[in-house]
Amino acid sequence: MVLNEAEGVQYELFDISDLHEMAVMTAEAFARYEPITTALSIPSEDFIDFVKLRWTKAEQEELTVIARNQDTNQIIGAMVADDFALEPPEEIRHLGDNFGPVWAILDDLDSQYKQGRILPKGEYLHLLLLAVDHRQTGKNVAKNLLKTCLENGAGKGYRTGVAEATGLVSQHICRKFGFVDRFEIPYKTFTFQGKRVFESIEGHRSIILMDKALV
Repeated sequence: MVLNEAEGVQYELFDISDLHEMAVMTAEAFARYEPITTALSIPSEDFIDFVKLRWTKAEQEELTVIARNQDTNQIIGAMVADDFALEPPEEIRHLGDNFGPVWAILDDLDSQYKQGRILPKGEYLHLLLLAVDHRQTGKNVAKNLLKTCLENGAGKGYRTGVAEATGLVSQHICRKFGFVDRFEIPYKTFTFQGKRVFESIEGHRSIILMDKALV
């Protein structure tokens, strides 16, 4: 289902037929640019499995948006989103030791946000992964993915957008769309099993949980 078109790019709702291509593109983008993935040296194969394990939830909720180059028909970006009130598939927690620090820092951040809040189903749009093919420049793909995803979520009744932005680029884009910083965990001081697993990260100070009212 086409949601939007801009600068030679078509923005569509995720369909199961797009799963493998989207997963590979997302894994390559995160391996190249995303600070947590690069710091932990998470293999592309494991990250592809991580994306693929979310397909049932993504297809059911119809919140994930992909970007497709209209000339080549290739998927060049994805905004993987889901319902923040619903748990991801249990299998995703058993992907291997590489993901242990990922769950730990996300759980820490999310628990701070959720404390004292009631999170009804269908109200909190969780922006999980924003990925763009590094060869695609000048098309504003990341901004249009986020814009389209937020509009789609708002149209389905979601009232708040929530994102755990891990790097300067995603944090900058979210702020331009009106997201506000709520909770922050500095990479240099976070520990997992007694180790500062993210202290090698340079150029990115922290992971920040941000939110924005959609209505």
